[in-house]
Amino acid sequence: MSQNTKKIIEEKLRNIQFSKNKNILEQRIIEGISYKEGHIEISLYANKDNVEEIEGVARIIKKELKEIDGVISVTTVLTNEPVKKDNSANEDKSEKKVKPIDDVKKIIAVASGKGGVGKSTISINLASALSLIGKKVGILDADIHGPSVPHMLKLKGKPEVNQNKKIIPFEFEKIKVMSIGFLLNEDQPVVWRGPMVHSAIKQMATETDWGNLDILIIDMPPGTGDAQITVSQHLPLDGAIIVSTPQSVALNDAVKAIGMFRKVNIPIIGVIENMSYLLLNDGTKEDIFGSDGAKEMSKNEKIPFIEEIPLDKEIRESSDNGIPYIFQKPKGLTKEIFIKAAEKIYKNI
Repeated sequence: MSQNTKKIIEEKLRNIQFSKNKNILEQRIIEGISYKEGHIEISLYANKDNVEEIEGVARIIKKELKEIDGVISVTTVLTNEPVKKDNSANEDKSEKKVKPIDDVKKIIAVASGKGGVGKSTISINLASALSLIGKKVGILDADIHGPSVPHMLKLKGKPEVNQNKKIIPFEFEKIKVMSIGFLLNEDQPVVWRGPMVHSAIKQMATETDWGNLDILIIDMPPGTGDAQITVSQHLPLDGAIIVSTPQSVALNDAVKAIGMFRKVNIPIIGVIENMSYLLLNDGTKEDIFGSDGAKEMSKNEKIPFIEEIPLDKEIRESSDNGIPYIFQKPKGLTKEIFIKAAEKIYKNI
């Protein structure tokens, strides 16, 4: 950001009081500020004791900064990571270093701009395909509000803790699995605020005894909200895969997801188009949700297009039965596509 813009933003923030004697800059609740092409993003430090107060401050910040000429939008993100520097308001949070997870070589996020595009199904089958080609794989279900991995793998029970006070993950066909769904009752909703969601995901990622993994797949929450941004910034991701259907409404949200990862400097490994077409008995393809939408989006965004996954009834049935399609089918076109996708992904991270 220009020095003039930076000065105006800081002046506005300096006029916002947090306590009787200190403004929000002096109180050190701001972790980072970024400004690009009229869009401001501010990260605020919060914890379970002051989250409501910080949310009130966030509303004031949005109101004040929107008054600046040339500002199009103001986004605030709450994080429970401590601020380390007095001048943290001048830092670009996307450059922040994060610690690697012990014995995990690569970590990738599988994400989508919206729900309902089959992100979790893709995550599970990619993990299964990677396992079949000889990789040591783990999957972390980070979809806190709608954890579906336990159901799709028919895994139940509470995880145990080992002598090192690490969570012992469940296993399915040698794939290590962890999900918030193991810690809650099946019908229990998760009504948590942003910092609590971020803290839970980070704890599951860093305090699980994954063992020696070639790759950990994180099944991200759908969308591009605070939870997704903070997870992207506080876990050591090597890249992200975007899942979309060919529909324009899904593609529009996929572009937003791509933009989010770019904003926090996470490489985009590529795009997978799910429910791409219906393969008829005579071998022809019927484009139920449109054609080549994700492929065109990839071209426009200058990112790799990985594969098209067909709309296959057996994928849905296998998920309902708790067995990934990859393990259920001895052979078949869709299985070959998943294995090709897994090989491409591992090669490019």
